[in-house]
Amino acid sequence: MQVFPTSPYLKISLLMALAFVPTLVYADDGRGSSVAATLGWLTIGCGMTANLSLVIFKMMKKTAVIKLVVGSNASQSLASAYQQVLNFHIMLNAVGFFAGMSHGFMLIRGLDYITLSLAIVITVSMISGIILKLTSGKNLKFFSRLVHGQAILAALLVTLVVLHVITRWHHGIIMHFI
Repeated sequence: MQVFPTSPYLKISLLMALAFVPTLVYADDGRGSSVAATLGWLTIGCGMTANLSLVIFKMMKKTAVIKLVVGSNASQSLASAYQQVLNFHIMLNAVGFFAGMSHGFMLIRGLDYITLSLAIVITVSMISGIILKLTSGKNLKFFSRLVHGQAILAALLVTLVVLHVITRWHHGIIMHFI
């Protein structure tokens, strides 16, 4: 199962298209929403898509491996598909990270504890993912895998995103009536 193209020209084109996704937020939707808010929603969408696709694939892989005989062609195709899903996870999370940081820098005056905590957790996740992908040192890779794969970190990230959206939305309604 080939998700991404094998040609280097197509890969570069796909990467460039994903890199320019944040520029799409400048399109006028007729509702007068701000660029910063749209970048925030783009970040949430990229993060959900990237992480859910990886989690769902891992769940499918576990159930499929249990049913398959070890050494079959199906398990080999799942192994090659995993690399494609992992690349998709990395690319979308990178786009989401930079969109989220842009969102944060545009709205730096409204910085609160929840938003700062969210930025720190996202940055720790991103750095540990980069180290996990690029390092070859056994100890550093082990530590990075421990940090990046923590269910508590993922739960904290989801909780902070929800709290951030709720507090910003509530704050926006209050400011609208003042």
